[in-house]
Amino acid sequence: MSGRIKLCGMRTVEDAVFCAEAGADELGVIFADRSKRKVSVEMAAAIRQAVKVPVVGVFLDAPLDEVLKTIRVAGLHAAQLHGNWSTSDLFPFYAALQVTGIESLQPRPGASRILLDGPAGGSGKSFAWALAAEARKLYQAPLYIAGGLTAENVGEAIRQARPDGVDVSSGIENELGFKSKERVRAFVSAAKEAFQ
Repeated sequence: MSGRIKLCGMRTVEDAVFCAEAGADELGVIFADRSKRKVSVEMAAAIRQAVKVPVVGVFLDAPLDEVLKTIRVAGLHAAQLHGNWSTSDLFPFYAALQVTGIESLQPRPGASRILLDGPAGGSGKSFAWALAAEARKLYQAPLYIAGGLTAENVGEAIRQARPDGVDVSSGIENELGFKSKERVRAFVSAAKEAFQ
């Protein structure tokens, strides 16, 4: 099983370049107002121009026209949509679900990826990974997992959930909320080993 690694919450060009070079398959930049990791469209564009891997914009309860404009101006590859939103076939979008139980696995028609996240996005809390098996029955799209992942538990998460990819933000940060080179390297190494 080969899986992809998305490192999210990039706040600086320096962090993004290091994460890409450390083995990330793609990076995420956050536009949610309530997130401490929120970046400007200008910073997102600078990150996008500095790396060779795809960059995904992460949105929460955002109007579709705002999402489309941000994606276009920053030159991003896709949008990851949390909370309430309307679908569009104008760009690739990834549907993020806050998983609290089997009942939270709601249909997301048109999504080209499903992200199973912890009960509160950005909280660093995980969900019951075994629910990924149920999600497989509901969604045709590739399945990623997020929420509370670290270098220490990502191997077990991959073994239980058997996802197509993993997504991490807080689990690779230092106490200031920027990316820790040691934690990034450890996470990428552990995830790649588990996927093999």
